[in-house]
Amino acid sequence: MGMRRAKQFKPAGAPTRQEQKRQADKWRGSASDRGYNHRWSKARDTFLKRNPLCVGCLASDRVEPATVVDHVDPHHGDPEKFWDSSMWQASCKWHHDSVKQRLEQLYASGAIHLQDLWLNSTIAIRIAKGMRCDEV
Repeated sequence: MGMRRAKQFKPAGAPTRQEQKRQADKWRGSASDRGYNHRWSKARDTFLKRNPLCVGCLASDRVEPATVVDHVDPHHGDPEKFWDSSMWQASCKWHHDSVKQRLEQLYASGAIHLQDLWLNSTIAIRIAKGMRCDEV
């Protein structure tokens, strides 16, 4: 049997994950408000069929299936950026949720350029290497 996860500490009165998600949706709009609807679902599936492996993992000599279609250029609700498939990249969840988030922080602060947001960019590979704990 696997190890049990320690119970998460939650200060009294702190919002639950569900309440936090509801609050975030109010602030940025729900997933469907942001364009993630049936049309997106079909486009995403087609893209992943054509691009089945994570771009970031391939750049680090790893082979991992892509499960996420990432918008290289954060679209912030702009439909033109949202549907520009030349700016989509196939990503595993780990690259999308960790490396790409760090890249977007750097981009928002002006420290890196748009082309650095590709998960196979030199900076993305360097960030991924620094984050990986399973490298030997």
